[in-house]
Amino acid sequence: MHGPKSSLARAWYRLTTRRRLARNEWAEPYWEERQGERIVACRRCPKFDASLAVCGVPFGSPLRKCVVAATEAHLRGTAGQQVLELGYARRSYGKRIVELAGGTWTGVEPLVDHNLRPKLGSGGYGHAGDIPFPDSSFDVVFGNQSFEHWEEPLPDGSTPPSYAECLEEIRRVLRRGGTLYLDAPIHLHGHEMFVAGDVARIVALFSHELWRDVTVERWRYDHAPLPRYPAPEADVGYVRGTIKSYDLNRIAELQTNGSVWLLVIIASKR
Repeated sequence: MHGPKSSLARAWYRLTTRRRLARNEWAEPYWEERQGERIVACRRCPKFDASLAVCGVPFGSPLRKCVVAATEAHLRGTAGQQVLELGYARRSYGKRIVELAGGTWTGVEPLVDHNLRPKLGSGGYGHAGDIPFPDSSFDVVFGNQSFEHWEEPLPDGSTPPSYAECLEEIRRVLRRGGTLYLDAPIHLHGHEMFVAGDVARIVALFSHELWRDVTVERWRYDHAPLPRYPAPEADVGYVRGTIKSYDLNRIAELQTNGSVWLLVIIASKR
């Protein structure tokens, strides 16, 4: 949904965020355990309006609604913490949540001027593989819909770091016991393992020697009674030519007849 109505709904939602956080709507478990993962069914999510059978986040695509909800659920407890966002783009809802919770937000973004150096409490140039801060600077590192793009060419055309290099850089700036929170779309775009929905391959990036308490959540994986969300045609075209390890026909079927959902991974630094 775009246009004036969407902009107004977004602005109103942001303005009323403090009041919603005060209600502590995420205090009770909002998931069910299935085979060692958390399934956040839409019908169980605190954002679901059962009387109208709609999501209570009044703007954005079905996926964006989940990103907003998951961000509130996982960043609402950052009071007194130093929090780093990876890829804050033009408008960071995570920044608002962190600051309303009483934490200090800092951001790195590869699409801004290289000369804009970030400082604690502000944003500037950087990315998951190049975080210009000293060791053990942050209690929490998070990224909304950036995880799936880490191995894509950087805006300046330079070779991107690998997933292993990015995670090592994140560990470096996290304090011992610090938390990493990442979300990424499944069956939409980005690295082939996200398009294929190969959760096992994604989770395997988090070595048990380096990370503990690795938790997987699937938001909108069980979307009923809300409608499925097939990948938009632009995203279907986006991934053509990028699939190397999976059957192309199967990928096409997933994007056309399946439903996009949000993968959330939380892990702690050993």
